[in-house]
Amino acid sequence: MKCGHLTECVESQINGEKVKTCVNNIKNCIASSDKRSNVKCEERKKKYILENTNKNHVILYKMDGGIISLDKSVDAGLCKCDYLFVLNAAARDAVLVELKGVDVAHSLKQINGTLEQFKDFFKTTAHVYGRVVVTSSTPNLKASPSYVNLRKKLEKEFQGNLKIAEKQLTEKDVDLAEN
Repeated sequence: MKCGHLTECVESQINGEKVKTCVNNIKNCIASSDKRSNVKCEERKKKYILENTNKNHVILYKMDGGIISLDKSVDAGLCKCDYLFVLNAAARDAVLVELKGVDVAHSLKQINGTLEQFKDFFKTTAHVYGRVVVTSSTPNLKASPSYVNLRKKLEKEFQGNLKIAEKQLTEKDVDLAEN
């Protein structure tokens, strides 16, 4: 099942409304929703940490297995990233995170697939940032078409950027726009 109410869910979380029952009956899609100073996601020794220096409300959604759960209505080959961070700052920002073993090229497809699946939601944000954290050394993808196309898409359509890091990426909310 693919959530069709992401925009409404974000609004209710930001407004402090406690959602008793998800409209889509999806469980465990929200990993956290508050103003904590560090918001992180991790899988198999890969970790992304967002330092919430401005103490904004940050919602951490689990995309794979949460917002998008495999069932009859979802194609098993659907490309989706692992996590979505939504920051409610002066302008609403989104960070798409893929924690990957070694197939960085596929992780770029997963971020792009998530952008396509939730295009209407991402149009409501001021910026969208793509983040990939890999287990092994980061390959030089700067010339690959998938990297170039995703980077351009994030920059031009979503006023964001793309970063790839090895094992762990820690960044401050105020530094998201820096390359």
